[in-house]
Amino acid sequence: MPHVNGEIEPSKWVNNKTTTFEIEPSKVKSVSVYNVGDYGVDNFLPFTDVGLTETAITFSSATLTRDTEDSNQPMDDFPAVYSNTDSGILLNSGNDAAFSRTYSYNPDMTAVCYAIHLHFPCAINCSSFTNGTLNIGALHLKITERSTNDRLLYENTFQSNAANLTGTGTSLHIFQQDVVETILVRKGNPIDILVELVTVTTGTNTRQEGIVNLAPNIKTAVLKRFTPAGIALHLHADLSHADGVYKYTKNRVSNLGQ
Repeated sequence: MPHVNGEIEPSKWVNNKTTTFEIEPSKVKSVSVYNVGDYGVDNFLPFTDVGLTETAITFSSATLTRDTEDSNQPMDDFPAVYSNTDSGILLNSGNDAAFSRTYSYNPDMTAVCYAIHLHFPCAINCSSFTNGTLNIGALHLKITERSTNDRLLYENTFQSNAANLTGTGTSLHIFQQDVVETILVRKGNPIDILVELVTVTTGTNTRQEGIVNLAPNIKTAVLKRFTPAGIALHLHADLSHADGVYKYTKNRVSNLGQ
């Protein structure tokens, strides 16, 4: 049907024939929408460290505990490897030093995070004991957006409920938590993830505390699953990142761009 300046008009006769008019490009607009196939993705970010003290531990002789979900065993989609090794590495900051590390992730586009899945195997090792007790205690997690005015995205402290060590040995605990929160992450603003242990010790002893980058959920030296330490963000790309491609400007329904 003939168009003038993007408006629909009836056909016009010029020199005894129908004349058609092209649509002006400036009047044509399209809106980006989600494709069900790429609606959301779990982006797993492994916790990796360089420069920490490496203390060898033996899984079969360690005390092993893990978080539960209302007394049930938690399930998550984390990467895994399988091995029968009985040896592991506890990365720590040295004897009797608290473990506190900040990991950074730089989003390449604005997105909405609907869930955070945490898998953090950690351990406290007592290499010399006179008296007292040692306990993994708790894990403090703080996620912030680094910008002109730093923005707190999430913060919580998770209790391990692990048993006390009352002699030399290793206590290994796996923090596994699901956090269902709606969080906006923005392109170009790095995300800083602070992870620190809040151990509880008494008496006279020497300890090493820190992260076990790769840990099993079975102690025995048989073929078993090892899961890396890391955090998975369930991200939905914000539609606004495509508006420039489609030459479209609109106020989104919500401040999260949906």
